[in-house]
Formats: sequence, structure tokens, C-alpha cells
Amino acid sequence: MKKLSFLVLPILLLLNCKSEEQELEGHIGRPDISPDGTKIAFIHAKDASKDVWEIYSASIAGKNARRLTTFPEARIKKGPVWSPDGECILFHADIGDGAQIFTMSANGENLKQLTQLPGYNVEPTWSSTGYEIIFNSVLEHGKTKIRIMDKDGSRIRELYNPDGENWYPRKIIGDKILFTSDFKQGGTYNIFEMDSDGSDLRQLTFLEGINWFPEVSPAMDKIVFHSNRDDPKLSDSGNYNLYLMNTDGTGVERITNLPGQELHAKWHPDGDKLIFEWHDETSNGLYTLELSTGDIHKIRLLP
Repeated sequence: MKKLSFLVLPILLLLNCKSEEQELEGHIGRPDISPDGTKIAFIHAKDASKDVWEIYSASIAGKNARRLTTFPEARIKKGPVWSPDGECILFHADIGDGAQIFTMSANGENLKQLTQLPGYNVEPTWSSTGYEIIFNSVLEHGKTKIRIMDKDGSRIRELYNPDGENWYPRKIIGDKILFTSDFKQGGTYNIFEMDSDGSDLRQLTFLEGINWFPEVSPAMDKIVFHSNRDDPKLSDSGNYNLYLMNTDGTGVERITNLPGQELHAKWHPDGDKLIFEWHDETSNGLYTLELSTGDIHKIRLLP
């Protein structure tokens, strides 16, 4: 019986080791939450230095993480955004000498290329109805324009674009569009609002540094964005934190103060928490921020 007990112990230890699920490793970022709040889409690179990115999905708790993109022609796939009905995911991918906009079913099937435009066509997002897509076009001379098209890629129109670089457009309920621009900023980037026809341009933030990726809350009363205003280097380096403000630009407050960079925050449909990307010199991943308490928790991405 003693011999049997010695045999059982290693077997139990082995079973315990195998039962421990391996967390997804590598560089993880750019989260987006499905409209029903049950799933997330995000990008993943095993080695970020090689600049090969794929799009994954998982449950909101991080389980069932699986790769969605498979086509090898595009080395980089980024910016996944769920459609308002949760049926498909919009993203951009490097292909040929530029980048184009694609859509696919939520399970990664039914891949469709929507644009065939010169330059880099990136950062697509849906209108609130899902009938239109707004995106950036980076032209050969480096100027960045905001364009809008129907959801099938037809009727591409250029919106009014202030002089300079105009990034990360977000179509919100009604006719308003949020975006980041260095228009008359002297090297800094701030958040602007305009109507979808390009009229009624209004600056919302007057901050130092770079103020990126505005996202409006489900209740349409708050905007979250990330900024290096307290460490205003005019680059992607430096310390970025998350900020919250009213939709008219008032009441700006910092809501994170972690080492490294807190980026690309997205609202949970309930409006009570955010999911964001956090990385520093040693680690990175996706995290939740409970707005009522300030509690931050890592999302363990497991198969």
C-alpha cells in the first residue's frame, strides 16, 4: 500500500499541473466590448517587436480566448470594433502598400474587404445605427483625413477636415463626431467635436500634450480618453493616464494614476466600468476599472 501511495501522489500533482490553464502571453491591447456586455475583442502579438498582430475574442471575464483573424496576407490587424447589433467586428489591416478596412462575423468567418483606397485607411468605427462607418485616411504626404462610408463600403465621402492631423473619429448618437486634432494646437493634440457634415466645429479640451481616443459613455453624458498631459511628451512614449470629462468638455478629471501607460478605454454597456489596456516596462494586459470605487482588476485571458 505504501508503494501505491507514492505512485498516486505524483499522478495527482501532474493532474493539478495540467489543470492549470495557461494565460495568453505576449502583448495585448485595443479592447472593445460587445453591445450586450458579454464579450471582448482585442489584439494580440506574441512578440510586439516583430509587429505581427491578430484579433482575438474572449468572454468579458477573459475565458474562451480565441484567435479570430487567419488571413496571412495582412501582417497587422488592429482596431477591432463590435457592430451595434453584435453580429460582426470591424477592423483595419495592413495589406499591400497600405492599410484597408475589413469586416468579419463575430466568430471570425465571412471576411470582407470594404475599402480599396490609396494610403493607410485605419481606425474605423460604426455609426450608432450601424448603417455607416467613419474612419481615417492617411495620405501619401502624411495628412490625415476623416471619411465616412456606408457599411458595405460604398458612397465614400470626405468630411470637413481642419488643417493638420485629425485622428480617431468616433460617430456618436445624433450628428456629432468626436476626434483628436492638432488643429491650431502648436504641436499638442486636443479633442474636438463637429457635426457629421463637418459643420459646427468645437474644441472640447485645452490640455497640454497628447489627448487621444475619446469614447462617449452609454448615457451620453461623459467622455473618457487617455492623455499624457501630466508628462507632455509629443510622442507615444511617456506616462499616459485615463481622464473623464463631461460631453461639453468641462469637469476634466484624472481617473487612473498607474506607472506606465493606461490606454484605449472602452465603456461597458452598463456605464459602470471601463476596460482598458495597461502596460509598463515589464508587463501588459487588459484591466477593468470600476468607476464607483476606483477598483482595478486584471482580466486573465484563458483558452
